[in-house]
Amino acid sequence: KNTWITDKASPDLYPEYYRTAFHYQTDGWMSKRSADVYETSTETLFLGRQDCMQRTALQPLVDFSKGRDPKLGPLRVLEVACGTGRFMTFMRDNLPLNAECTAIDLSPYYLDAARENDEYWRKFRREEGMDGAIKPLRCVQSKAEELPFEDGSFDAVVCVYLYHELPRDIRAQVSSEMARVLGKDGILVFADSIQKGDRPILDSALGNFGNMNEPYYGDYINDDLPRHFFSAGLTPKTKTVCSTTKALTFQKE
Repeated sequence: KNTWITDKASPDLYPEYYRTAFHYQTDGWMSKRSADVYETSTETLFLGRQDCMQRTALQPLVDFSKGRDPKLGPLRVLEVACGTGRFMTFMRDNLPLNAECTAIDLSPYYLDAARENDEYWRKFRREEGMDGAIKPLRCVQSKAEELPFEDGSFDAVVCVYLYHELPRDIRAQVSSEMARVLGKDGILVFADSIQKGDRPILDSALGNFGNMNEPYYGDYINDDLPRHFFSAGLTPKTKTVCSTTKALTFQKE
């Protein structure tokens, strides 16, 4: 269940909660092999629904982008816990080509995969003659609860499938950090597992996912998520449920 992580140069980089092979993922998040099989393993785990479910986070982001004044400059987007960067390519497919995109993750192996996915995505844009305005994805290794960015650095912050793998106190810290780096009038888009009450017919069985070596899932499905964001100064806006995923949006006013 546990993943052994050593980093003598940065002994505090990987927190204790991170040292787990969540849903029995090979090597946890700490190998190239894990990153290589992640998308296949999770699509299998969710019976082919993962891509469809996480795309619920796209619509509010696209709506925000379309309603934003282009005179404000390129859209600045941050994805927190980007994993392999696959969802980032979905976002870049639907946002202005000059969007300035940044992705953070704690795993160096998953960040390598995110860079490779970004290069692959930009390769196709080049072949379509659309590469002129596109900047490479900026990848940063970081804890989500200690983001290395100035206040108000981004117009949109996106976080997909992270919170169910965090202890409650860390969820609160991550919420505060995402709110801090979000600029005025910016949007925060959150997507993760549904919780108890979102689809009452599933409530009795919802906790079973915790048996897949998900030590914080039982607490997650009972947590008051909007409270974390509201306490960080954000205003709740929308909620969308798709199968066993929900997307929430918040605005910094």
